[in-house]
Amino acid sequence: MQSILLHLMIQCALWSLMSIGGNTVALSDIHRYTVTDMNWITDGQFVAFFALSQALPGPNGMFLVFIGQQAAGVPGAMVALLAKLLPCSVLTYVGAGWLQRHSETPWVQRVKRSLVPISIGLILAASYILIRSLETSAPSVLLTLASAAVVYFSRINAIWLIIFGTALGLLSAWLGAGWFQA
Repeated sequence: MQSILLHLMIQCALWSLMSIGGNTVALSDIHRYTVTDMNWITDGQFVAFFALSQALPGPNGMFLVFIGQQAAGVPGAMVALLAKLLPCSVLTYVGAGWLQRHSETPWVQRVKRSLVPISIGLILAASYILIRSLETSAPSVLLTLASAAVVYFSRINAIWLIIFGTALGLLSAWLGAGWFQA
């Protein structure tokens, strides 16, 4: 158990520091480590934990707490929570004043501009991991792509699509149709 807690603490701290702009940029590495390397959770659990953390109020990286709980119970959840929050909080506290004083220097401007394409690439990798982890049938893929198009091209709040998808899945299960099974 101590080995798991140590691994969890180190990885969550690293992800915390890596996650400029939110944990979504570290999602592919979190998936690789927790699902593939350590086998703490399954693909389905990973997607469910991520979706639940997005639906709950608070920081979107709190799905690490769910992963910690799955890997090592309540101690794992506590270690993940502290390792997620402390490093980035300390860095923010120490760095915010310095960055404010030096924000107009050319090299700080270059670093800020260079983080944009890196973040975009990491978010695209995370999107790929989430879709690959969950979507196993043609109707599921089509529903995901249609939802993404609706969100992108309209002003409809994504919560309505989540409600619609949930209702569609429940209807499928109630009818025994299995529309979204592989």
